[in-house]
Amino acid sequence: MENNIEILLVEDTPSDVRLTQEALKRSGLKYTMSVVNDGVEAMDYLNERKSGGQKMPDLILLDLNMPRKNGHEVLADVQADKDLSKIPVVLLTVSQRDEDVQEALKLKMNYYLAKPVTAQNLTVLVKSIYELNTDGDAKDAKADPSAQAHVHYVLAGNPHTSPMVLTKLADDSAVRVRARVAENPETPAEVLLRLAGDDNADVRLAVTENEKAPHLVLERLAKDASEDVRLGIASNPKIPSEILALLLDDENMFVSSKAKETLSTLSTAK
Repeated sequence: MENNIEILLVEDTPSDVRLTQEALKRSGLKYTMSVVNDGVEAMDYLNERKSGGQKMPDLILLDLNMPRKNGHEVLADVQADKDLSKIPVVLLTVSQRDEDVQEALKLKMNYYLAKPVTAQNLTVLVKSIYELNTDGDAKDAKADPSAQAHVHYVLAGNPHTSPMVLTKLADDSAVRVRARVAENPETPAEVLLRLAGDDNADVRLAVTENEKAPHLVLERLAKDASEDVRLGIASNPKIPSEILALLLDDENMFVSSKAKETLSTLSTAK
C-alpha cells in the first residue's frame, strides 16, 4: 500500500491497545500496526527486525508505565543505538507530572500524548511526524490544521528534533514555527543562514538568539534593514563582542548606544 505508515505500539494494558486501535481506524491514515506488551518485547522486536534487515517502524507509540522495562528505559535503549535512534518516538502517558515528561525529553523523546488517546490527537501527531520524517504524504488523514500547527511548533523547539525535520520546518508557513527553528541549537548552519534572510523580522531576530549561530550569519544580521533586529543584537550580551562592535557606528543612535552599553557591561564583567 502506498505511503503505508508502519507503527509499533508498546502497551501493556489491553483496553488502551483497543482505544489506540480504534483511534487509528477512525484516523483515515494508511497504516499497519504491530503491538508488543512491554519494554522487553519492544526491544526484542526492534533488534530482531534490525538483525534481519527488515524495515523498521516509521513511528513508535510507547507507553510510559510498564512492567519489566518501562518507557523511560526503552527510550534510553533506543537512543543508545545509532540505527534505532532514528525512529521518532511518541510517549503515551496518563502522568501529569512534569518530571516524567522532562526525564523523557532528556532522553530525546520527540513528543508525548496524554491518555486516553483520541482519533483527532493521534491523527494530527502521526500525520505530522510521518510527513516530516519521510517523503511520504498521509493525504487521506483528516487533521485539524490548528492542531497540526501546534505539533510543528513543539517539534520546532525540541532540541532532539532531527536536522532533517528542522530543515523542513524552516519552510513552514507559520512565522512562530520558523522562529522556533531559528532559535533551536540543533538547526543546521546552512538553515540558519537561510532564515537570516527570512521575510519576517521576528524570524531573523530569533536567529540572533541562537547560541550556535555562526559569525557569518550574525555579521549579516548586524547589517539587517530592520532596526529591531539590529537593536536586538545590540542588546544581547551573549553576542560576540566583535559583532557588537560592528553596531557602534550604526545609523540609528539607539542601536549604537545600546551596543556601546552592552560592550561596556561585558568589559566590566571580565
